[in-house]
Amino acid sequence: MLARRRFALATLALTAALLGLLPTTTSPVLAESPETTVAPPSPPKKDPAKLSLRRLFKTSDFRSKSRTLQWDDTEDVLWERKTGKDGPTLDQVSIPEMESTTIVPREKFLLPAEEGDLDSPDAETRGDETQSDAQDTDSDEDTRKPIEISQWTLSPDEKRLLIYNNTRRVWRQHTRGDYWLRDLSDDSVEATWRKVGGQDAPDAKTMFATFAPDGESIAFVRDNDLYLEDCETGELQLVAGSDDPKLISGTFDWVYEEELGLRNGLRFSPNSQKLAFWQLDSNGVPIQTMIDNTSERYAKTIEFAYPKVGQTNSAAKVGVWDRTSKKTVWLDLPGDPRENYIAAVDWLPSEFAHANERLLIQQLNRKQNQNHVFLCDVETGHCVNIHTEVSDAWVRHLRELHWLPGSVFAGDASDNSSPRLLWLSERSGWQHIEAIEIPSPESLEEESNLPSRITPVTGGSWDVISIAVVAKDGSHIDFIASPEQPSQRALYRVSLEQGLSGQLATTPERVSPDEGGTFSYSISPTAEYAVESWSDFNSAPKQRLVQLDPYKRLKAFDDNEKLDENLEKLAPVHTEFLRLPIGEFTDDPASKDMELDVWIMMPVGEDNSIESLAPKSVPLLVHVYGEPAGQTVLDQYGGTTYLWHRLLAQHGIAVASVDNRGANAPRGKAFRQSIYKQIGRISISDQAHATQAMLKHFAALDPERVGLWGWSGGGSSTLNGLFQFPELYSMGIAVAPVPDQLDYDTIYQERYMGLVTENRDAFVQGSPITHASGLSDPLLLIHGTADDNVHYASSARLINRLIAENKQFQMMAYPGRTHSVSEGEGTRYHLRTMMTNFILQNLK
Repeated sequence: MLARRRFALATLALTAALLGLLPTTTSPVLAESPETTVAPPSPPKKDPAKLSLRRLFKTSDFRSKSRTLQWDDTEDVLWERKTGKDGPTLDQVSIPEMESTTIVPREKFLLPAEEGDLDSPDAETRGDETQSDAQDTDSDEDTRKPIEISQWTLSPDEKRLLIYNNTRRVWRQHTRGDYWLRDLSDDSVEATWRKVGGQDAPDAKTMFATFAPDGESIAFVRDNDLYLEDCETGELQLVAGSDDPKLISGTFDWVYEEELGLRNGLRFSPNSQKLAFWQLDSNGVPIQTMIDNTSERYAKTIEFAYPKVGQTNSAAKVGVWDRTSKKTVWLDLPGDPRENYIAAVDWLPSEFAHANERLLIQQLNRKQNQNHVFLCDVETGHCVNIHTEVSDAWVRHLRELHWLPGSVFAGDASDNSSPRLLWLSERSGWQHIEAIEIPSPESLEEESNLPSRITPVTGGSWDVISIAVVAKDGSHIDFIASPEQPSQRALYRVSLEQGLSGQLATTPERVSPDEGGTFSYSISPTAEYAVESWSDFNSAPKQRLVQLDPYKRLKAFDDNEKLDENLEKLAPVHTEFLRLPIGEFTDDPASKDMELDVWIMMPVGEDNSIESLAPKSVPLLVHVYGEPAGQTVLDQYGGTTYLWHRLLAQHGIAVASVDNRGANAPRGKAFRQSIYKQIGRISISDQAHATQAMLKHFAALDPERVGLWGWSGGGSSTLNGLFQFPELYSMGIAVAPVPDQLDYDTIYQERYMGLVTENRDAFVQGSPITHASGLSDPLLLIHGTADDNVHYASSARLINRLIAENKQFQMMAYPGRTHSVSEGEGTRYHLRTMMTNFILQNLK
């Protein structure tokens, strides 16, 4: 029995050492044995060809770097904050010369010395001479500390600097903290930093401090109230406030922030005289409660408004506050404010008539199959519908608007005053650019409907993914697309003259180099230059300065050479992108001709190829998402997840991923929206059939050892795979899943599934908890107890169902961790160690 125990412990220690989990030393049991007389060997040097969890999470071997560069608002110059032990500087980088000049020196970032600093224990131990020097003058820099900086903003006239620090996370991002203001033009000894909101403002309570366009005032939110502060005097004005904590002005509730991407809910008019803002009333929205068991000795509750499928939403409206009258006009938008979403609020650009008098509002109905665009008069609150986007499934709103410059129509005798908005529409079956003419009557009062004139700009059987920039002279539009490879992204161009003349640009000009992979761009104000970022599946990100017209690379900012060197030293693996037909594995007529995109990473044989691998010798792990909000088959560097997959490949496991129908891929509207009302059904059947296609295509894959893992929606897909296709999958890991679709929020789930009052059975049949009785393979269920997004309570209900069905599984609850399961010392290392062990135990 003792010998067996010794053997088990030795085996465990060896396995852990291979994973980088334990040092390669003799186990305590073996050390006690009289047979063990030789000293343990020295730890071997790190093999650059081998990955381990320790290398991934405890070293900097694979750390990716990038410079934080920010374009000026008006000029083609870059701003960069540099840090150092003596404090930061704010530098300006000229283009294209790339000469760096310090504009805000470190001295400007020093806080004044406080009296308490001289009485601190440190001061007492510095010695008489140091203390004497410190007391000579308050301006001595040795007694001043540099201000901490999380974010910075220059006023439009670059006279003032706004610093954000002492931040706190609100849901996904750190959006609450302290803001500090300094007048850069004042070089006097007395010049210092002023706390926005007043010196007595509570710490870490201020949100979204934003300069007005004239740089003379700042708007911000505190405790759900909206304020305006004069930059010169510090005088505060309450723009919108209430004693009711559920009345939210200038920011949003949980579901608006998470699903519509809205956080900062205030918009200055171009002339700075008016301030438009959202106001949400969350009274009546059901409260989600979470238990915090670890922050204090006694457990406490965390409560917040969270509308689940079919429940009451916050009521949203838009107010416009006038600085002169100190009054607010509320926009008269039609419909029940709890049954519609105000998805976007934008002023007309300053170059056009009525720029400071009219707003564009995008209003989604609750089903989100209609996006009504309203033109609103801010003096009267009257709103006129000028455009409506409709779909049988769902429509999107535009988070960022792009306008054609007025100069494009300067010679148009018929009308040169109407703004033209660039719009993305799927009405053709593919997402393309249209120009929408915004009506410009002198008065909106007599109007109830003003249909806009629409001119298609691009067309063809390919998707425009996003608009990047409009040339200042209006000659062309640059946009992100991938007409031939849905897994890639690049910059393309269309002539505006060609598009507006009715000649659809069906074959756009490629601007990015023809290198494959994924390109993204931060473009300068004149659209002549850009900071270009690029990576592909196996290559580290590269950051470069480029000229766009004509395209030319000017300078490499950061090529991540060290990371690339470490990647190149790793043991080789086979990676491949391909498209596989699934028709032969299903009786569904709609799937007969369907092909799905796949990437696969496989271990290689002795000749560094997969051809030499023995048939059915390699287990397969599929990384799944499956929801319409994302895409996993992307030709871009995946960071830690990519490296972890490669670690598994070094252990002889193939890893793959599939974009099922419904994935947010540039394959046309029909592909994306075919999942409507079928989440959890068509998505997982596509995943299963694509896995069968992989098993047929790659002879080395073992059909008896197929695993599945995913996070969030991918966790839900993992559960559905194990429950509905137990004959195919051998094991699964579900991290932060949604076991019951009725537990998730209104905006997301109803967008893709319709209203529960019309379609309840689809919600039920698509939910993993409905099929829990089908579990027959090893399952590891992981969830953070403080997950405000996908609630731990939903997993708890699944656990009860599995218990009732006498289904055995493994469970790990991470106390106080959110949806990312990343908070706390050692969490990411622990999580991936547990997942790795489970995979090796059940697939090897």
